[in-house]
Amino acid sequence: MTLYKNELMQTNKLFSKKFFVIALILFSALLLAGCTQTNSDTNGPTFSGEINTFSFVNNNLCTENGKPVIRMFSTTWCSHCGWIKDTFDSTVKEYVDSGKIVAYHWELDTGNNTLTDVAETNVPESEQSIFTQFSPNGSVPVFVFGCQYYRIGNGYEKTSDLVSEEGEFRAVIEKLITEQKW
Repeated sequence: MTLYKNELMQTNKLFSKKFFVIALILFSALLLAGCTQTNSDTNGPTFSGEINTFSFVNNNLCTENGKPVIRMFSTTWCSHCGWIKDTFDSTVKEYVDSGKIVAYHWELDTGNNTLTDVAETNVPESEQSIFTQFSPNGSVPVFVFGCQYYRIGNGYEKTSDLVSEEGEFRAVIEKLITEQKW
């Protein structure tokens, strides 16, 4: 009887370990399901002013006060969002400070626009609608430039190329500014 009990206890321990590992894997997959690394396989630097990783949509240009609106949607827990955050924020701040664009960087889990000194707690419904329109599955990071160019994920993270990320941000922004003048 003792031998049977020992075997039963070992079987239960093995089952518990397998169950724990499977549960941990499923939890991790669910946690990271909305966090997207990239939407393209672009290789190498492209600080050439080319638009390679953004998709074009034939929408009306989104503007505020006559300036194109540039948006990033992210979360605080998404590692891909963290990788690109400072590059996006510093690039768009330069254009905002020169009066050429309006920009938002919404952290969806906190409701904060990281480009302001005030800590907001809610993403406005109008901004949430834009996020849903361009990322129906809820993936982040999402970039929406002027409601005409968008990208889900980072374009150059596979090669750790923040220079190309910045270059492409600038290329899209410059195109929107130039086209908006016509």
